[in-house]
Amino acid sequence: MIQITNAMMYNNINNELLNESNSVYNLQDEISSGLQIMSPQDNPGGMVNVLSYNNSTALVTQYNSNVGIASNIGSLASSTITNAMQVVNQANSLAVEMANGTNTTQNNQAAAQQVGQMINELIQYANTSYNGQNLFTGTNLNLSSAYSSSSAYFSAATASGTPQTVSFKVYKYQGTDTNQNYQITQNETVTPTLTADAIFGNDPQYTSTPASPATSVPTGLLSVLSLFQNELQNNVFQQNSSAVIQGIQNGLSTMTAAQATIGTVTQRLNEQQTSYQTVLTNISQLLSQTQDVNVAQAMTNLTQAQNSYQATLEASSDITSLTPMLLQYLK
Repeated sequence: MIQITNAMMYNNINNELLNESNSVYNLQDEISSGLQIMSPQDNPGGMVNVLSYNNSTALVTQYNSNVGIASNIGSLASSTITNAMQVVNQANSLAVEMANGTNTTQNNQAAAQQVGQMINELIQYANTSYNGQNLFTGTNLNLSSAYSSSSAYFSAATASGTPQTVSFKVYKYQGTDTNQNYQITQNETVTPTLTADAIFGNDPQYTSTPASPATSVPTGLLSVLSLFQNELQNNVFQQNSSAVIQGIQNGLSTMTAAQATIGTVTQRLNEQQTSYQTVLTNISQLLSQTQDVNVAQAMTNLTQAQNSYQATLEASSDITSLTPMLLQYLK
């Protein structure tokens, strides 16, 4: 026969009250935090899923951030090239207009001034920055200018065919040819912009002297426009107009190709951004289903737990008050 002592009875009562009070406190914590899993002991399997969802969210969020930055850079690069192309189209129209051979010196000088303004605009576009860093200088992000210039000389001809040396500026790209890349998936990186030399051209090998002027037009757009400007100033543009116009149109074609390349990348980034927004929404829903509390159900459970605790408390009070009398009776 098992003898029930006062200590055993009190321990059983205390244990029951402790369990029920813990249940009340846990439900209160769940309702307060909105979470039903806050530690592994709450639900080991569920906690594994929670950690997995949180890790996936952090990774996708980082990739999505990279996509956002790359998309902003690509959009800025694209709009910059669009604006630059408008300037080049104006330069092409002006070159065609000034090639007719009937312009006066005053007309040539006014046109030369316009070309100088166009060159300055294009240089400003080449020096476009994003968050204080040069957009078109590759990994050399802190360059103040994408180009340096030096004097060059071209062998032109007057209307009578007399040779005449024209000085102009040749532009050399100063950045690197390694673009900034952004990782947008585990196995994919993108280049949202191009270097200035791939957009505006470059003439690193173009050298000449007054004694030995060049006879070929440079290939870089900025250099071609500088030659155009100085031929106008010297009234010798008409004899070299076809080569200059071709150089401007080649530069325009290069910019068009660059615009298409960046546009393709930007479209890819937009698609990836949409995809990641869907993924993050799905993960958030899964995390909520696993971790979040059903508040209505939790409130019902809390009320039941509080009632049970109160009932146990009242019953234990009655039992403990009767215990001395029962023991006296049993003697």
